[in-house]
Parts: sequence; C-alpha cells; structure tokens
Amino acid sequence: MSYDEALEALKRGEYERALALLEAELAVNPSGELHALAGLACFKLERYAEAVQHYKAAIQADSTRTDWHQMHDLAHANATAEVDVPVPEPKYFDPKELLKSPLVRDGDLPRPPRHRLGHGCFKRLRLFLGEVLGAVFTVLMNWLINLVGRRFGYRAKVWTNWYCRPLVLEVLTLAYMREQLNANNLVSTYPAKSLVGFQPSGQRPPLGVSHFRTADGSWNNFADPKEGAAGTRFMRNVKPSAVHPETTTLLEPNPREISLELLTRPDDDDGQPEMTTVPFLNLLAASWIQFMIHDWVNHGEVQDKGFITVPLLKGDPARDRYLQTELKIGKTQIDPTHNGQQEPVCTSFINEVTHWWDGSQIYGSDQITQDRLRSNRFGKMNLGNDGLLPVDSSTGVEDAGFMRSWWVGLSMLHTLFVREHNAICDMLYEAYPEWDDNRLFNVARLINAAVMAKIHSIEWTPAILPNRALDTGLNVNWYGLLTVLTRKGKKRTTLPEVKVRNEDIGGIVGNLINKHDCPFGLSEEFVEVYRLHSLLPEKLKLQHRGKNDTKEVPLPETRQRGSTLITQDYAMSDLFYSFGNQQPGALVLNNFPRFLQELSVPGNPFFDVGTVDIVRARERGVPRYNEFRHQLGLNPIRSFDDLTDCPNLRRKLKSVYHDNVENLDLLIGTLAEGHRPTHFGFGETLFQIFILNASRRLQADRFYTDCYNEDVYTPEGLRWIDRTDLKTVILRHYPELAETGLANIKNAFEPWDEGPELDPDRHPLRAFDAELKHDRWRGDAYRHA
Repeated sequence: MSYDEALEALKRGEYERALALLEAELAVNPSGELHALAGLACFKLERYAEAVQHYKAAIQADSTRTDWHQMHDLAHANATAEVDVPVPEPKYFDPKELLKSPLVRDGDLPRPPRHRLGHGCFKRLRLFLGEVLGAVFTVLMNWLINLVGRRFGYRAKVWTNWYCRPLVLEVLTLAYMREQLNANNLVSTYPAKSLVGFQPSGQRPPLGVSHFRTADGSWNNFADPKEGAAGTRFMRNVKPSAVHPETTTLLEPNPREISLELLTRPDDDDGQPEMTTVPFLNLLAASWIQFMIHDWVNHGEVQDKGFITVPLLKGDPARDRYLQTELKIGKTQIDPTHNGQQEPVCTSFINEVTHWWDGSQIYGSDQITQDRLRSNRFGKMNLGNDGLLPVDSSTGVEDAGFMRSWWVGLSMLHTLFVREHNAICDMLYEAYPEWDDNRLFNVARLINAAVMAKIHSIEWTPAILPNRALDTGLNVNWYGLLTVLTRKGKKRTTLPEVKVRNEDIGGIVGNLINKHDCPFGLSEEFVEVYRLHSLLPEKLKLQHRGKNDTKEVPLPETRQRGSTLITQDYAMSDLFYSFGNQQPGALVLNNFPRFLQELSVPGNPFFDVGTVDIVRARERGVPRYNEFRHQLGLNPIRSFDDLTDCPNLRRKLKSVYHDNVENLDLLIGTLAEGHRPTHFGFGETLFQIFILNASRRLQADRFYTDCYNEDVYTPEGLRWIDRTDLKTVILRHYPELAETGLANIKNAFEPWDEGPELDPDRHPLRAFDAELKHDRWRGDAYRHA
C-alpha cells in the first residue's frame, strides 16, 4: 500500500477502504502524514472521536502543521457535541397527512369556561365609548397617515428618508409604509377559492378551540381551520410573477465563492477570526431571535436524495483540507400538495411548525410532542429536580418542542420559559384551586406565549433597532398611542378602562382582528431576511459570577449533547451572566462566523451555512436584492457605489458579481447596506419585511385580538403579562442575578454593565426613555440606592 493509494481512495469518497489501507500502514509506519489522512477518513465517516486520536498523533509527530491543529479542534468539537446523531429523527412531509382535517381529540383541550359576570352599566358605557372613539379615530388616523405619506413620501433617490423628520412625522410615515405593505405585499400561495390546506368548508369547530390554542395551530380561524397551522404553506410578500426558482442561474455567481469573499471574518493579528461587534447588545439578543424563529418557521428535513452540487473553485481551502472538489447541499423538500399550473404561485413550500406566535418551540407543533413534554400535574411541564430540562436518553440532548440546531443558547431560553410556564401554573392554581391539570396547562400556555410576544415586540426589537420613532411605534403597536402618551413603563396596561377600537390609538393587542383580506401565514421572504447568523461569535466566554475565571468555549462544542455538558458544569444563572456580558456580531459583510462555514451536520461532515444561505433564496424563488426592493416599493440601487461608501467592499462586490447589480443576492445586499436609519442594527430592505410582519403576527391572530380578554387569559393572566419583561422573568427564576449588572439596566438585551454611569453608546434606548427624566445615564442599581 502506498500513501498515494490511500489519498486517491479518499478523493474518490471510498473512506472505509482508505481507512483500512491507512491503518495497515500505520502499524509499521506511524507517521504524522498517515495519521492525518486516517483522521480525515474517520472525520468523513463521522467517527469523530477516532479522528481526534489520529490528529492528536499527527500533531505529536509534527506540531507545526496548523491545518492538523484545526482539524483536531473541529473533530473534538464534533465528538463532544455528538453531531453525527440526527436531532430530531428525520421525518418527511406526507401529502395525505398534510391534507387531513385537523384532529382535536376529546380531552386535548378543556371545556370552554363559563362567561364571567355580564357587563355592568359602567362597563357597557366604557365599551360603547371605546367603539365610538374607535370609529372617529379610525377616520381621523387613516386620513392623517395617508396625508403624511402622500405629502412627504418616504423615499429619496435610492434610500428611505423617514428617519430624518420630527418624531410625529416619523411615526406617521412608518404607519403609512406598513399600510402600503399590507395593501400590496400579502400574497396567499393557495388558490383563490381554496381554504388553507385545501380543507373542505363547513367543518364544525371542536370543543375548546374557542378559548385555547391547539397543539398544531389549527382552528385559530373557525372558517378556515388550518390557517396558520403546522404543515401548511409559506405565503409570499412579493407578486407571484416575481417568484422564479432558479435553475440555470442557481450557481451564478458561485455561492461558495460569495461566502468566502464576502462573508468570511478576517484574521486578527493572532490569526484568529476577528468579529465586528454591536456595542449596544449582549449575546442573549442572538440566542433570542433563533429561539423566536423556531417558534415561527422551519422547512423541515432536506430531501434525502436530491442534492444541489456547488463546485469548490481553485484556491478554496476546503479542496485541500477535505480532499473534495464540490459541496453537496440537500434540496428543500417540495410541497407534495402543489398542483402545478393550477396554482397561483409556481412553487410552494411547507412550514414544519405553526405560523402563529404561540410558543410552539417550547410546546411542540403536534399533540404527541406536547403530551410528551407535560408532567400531567398541576398544568406543569417536565423539569428535572435540578431545574433543568429533561434529557432525551437516545440523543443526549435536552427534550423540547423544537430541537433542530440545538446549542446552549437555546437550552438557556427553553429552560427559562419552561420554568416561567410552571410559575404561571402556580399563580393560576392559587387563584383557581378547583382547576384541573389540563385547564392550568392551556391557560398558562396562552399567558407564556403572550409574554414572549411582548418581550420580542417592545424589548428585543427596540434593542437591535434603538431608534426613537421605532421604539414609539412598537409600543403603540402593543399598547396604543393613548396609553403610550398617558402611562409610562409598567404602569401601562394592554387593556385600559376604555379600549379605543382603533389599532393606532388603542393598539393591536386586545383590539379587532384584521387579516387584510389574506389568510395568515409567514412568508418565504420573511424566512430569508431573518438569516442573522452574523450575530454569533466563534467562542462563548463563560464565567462564574464573582470569579475571574473566564473560559472560552468554541460555540460548536455547545451544540446538541455539548449543551447538556455545559449546563452540568455551569449554573444556569452563570450562563445568563456570561451571555449578558458578551457582545454579538454586527450584521455587516465579512462578519459571518467562521465555524458556520466549516460546520458538520448529520450525514455531511463539511457544510458551509454561508453557501447554503445564498442557495436557499435562489432555490425557493425569492427575488434577488434589486428586484426584492422593487417588489417592496423601494427604489433599486443603480450601482454598487449606491450600496456602500467603503471602497474595499465596492471593489469586492463588483468583482464577485461582475459589476452587475441585478445579480446581487438578497443576503449580501442587506448586509452591505451602509445607509441605515439612525442606530439601526440592520438595513432598510430587511426592515420592510419586519414592519409588515411585526404587526401582522399580532393582528391576524385571534388570541392577540378578539380573544385577548379576561374570559380567555383571566384577569390574573393579563396582569402577569402587563407586569412582565425579560428582566423580570430572569430575576424571577434566578434572583441571585440581582447582584449583577442586570439590576443596573432596564432592557435585558443590552450589556449588563455594572458601573454607576452607563455609556450612551452601549445603552442608547435610555436617551428617549420617558421614565428616566433625570440623569439618564445613571445605572438603575445606583438610581434606586
């Protein structure tokens, strides 16, 4: 056997044969080169622990080979996390299952409660006053919003300019932009006369769906029972004529080249990836948005046989490191219910999870999962005696409603909100000791989901986009302008004494449902603009409170089973403390996590998420950047010089895209945008999809509109939601963190700084916080001392 023979076997993908040849030779010649090749063969076979041993032996023979060190570290991370184990088990869409009528068995949901006592004369008067004021303000606000929008517009030659105006005009212009998007960019992917999921009309709602969410998201709409349910199609935010799944141009320009040239983080002086950070966020902001996305969208498993093959160009480091010339990417599962030319859109895809903001990442998107996660005692969910999630013995990973892409950042938030669910159950049991387990569980789920929706709406979003007009607009979305102007902080209530029946004056939550003549469902375009991987660091900086013992842990080591190992070594409060004191990456070019460009997933030891991000938008027919802007009512860029003022980025963009702006990919364009609204963490193109869906996720959901009331949530539940923010949740379950910087700040997504004076660049929201009239930059812990 020769070295060359094993090398050629590796190149052909004959890994078992190559390893057998190498092991025979190693018995007589244990050289570093042979060990490194054997390590690669094991790596390709997903036998990562064996790969670690071979690379360790290779390094002992020659410690100067940096490539061997890198492969050793990759193999070690994979072995620690056991990434060869599929989590969850692969499951594929079945057309018969997708077309079935939704099933709610007897006992899945409680019986609807009795209505509370009838309205007294004063309450009827308040309701009547809210209706009258709503009618008047609807006319007035519609006129005012349209007047401002048409008079002042919101576009300059290329970029929007709404943020260059007085506050009142900024907020009114944002409302106008949202209404234009509602009118023009809500597109159903089902035929005009079909219900969602091709359901027969006239189905009778099962008992309990009037007051409780179903596990799979069905029956939110009595007339369209599968609207928003798991196993239904993604919608669109562009015209059907703009949807073109790419075939001949799918690999043009080469997506791997784009990943390497325009996404890769540069090296610092020590040869390590250098991340550009966001000064006003902490790492909880990064894990939070992934936590939310898992509630909203997922395309499920990739196809088990169909692949997209991306050539690795000459000079690509993966050619030498992995001895391969191409990268295989599994195709997205097709929608098996699509009927070809009879459909309004040429292609469609299925959402594996519910579209609703219902906490399905915690509770699951099917009844079997939900039942598995429940303790069946006092409405609570399963937790161990240590307060941590139970571990699935078959995978070594924590058990949850959604387990894909699992890492310790998700484990933290899942644990936190399972604990919050159980705390809500305690509160409800104290108020209603006669309630059974099922009623406690289902009401607690409603409250918990609303708490998460509120945190995202008026805390996470202003934290990543700390702009005064946007902060005001988001609070108006939740509470209404009347409450925002007359109440501050936790004195605000979502359902005031007089609820004005107008979404602007009275807020969306607790007001009338409005689907804008389109069934609800999140869109393919929504999926694409939430590719925010650049927020993630290469390593986590884990600390124990009160100790100077920071340990840097490569993020890949915290995936899957690695998460369980971390939570065994670090108290959950220490993990929150660590995340609160580490900053995420900025959403700009050349700031993509290096580890995601060389990731291992089950069945694919070398996987570049940057390449996949580019491919998915093309494959699913999402328009490229300029056409995407056109579809959203924005002006297209005329040249790459419009996009950014950085000469180096202009040069690279022109080179990769051959100076053709029409070929620019959506992700690259949004990351390259140098012209951003004041203090925005991302650019205006992504923001259009955001302002459309931030309101729609609430306004189209019966449980945040018509059914957001005391009959459904209970008076105690509504008070819980009003009084809760992320800081409250964390301190409720980890009170020891009151001795950290968390007590010094208001928004838990900002850096947990401990000093008496806070840096305005790290805490920009304080500049326009109405509660902080005096000495805005004084830390909260010192203000209250």
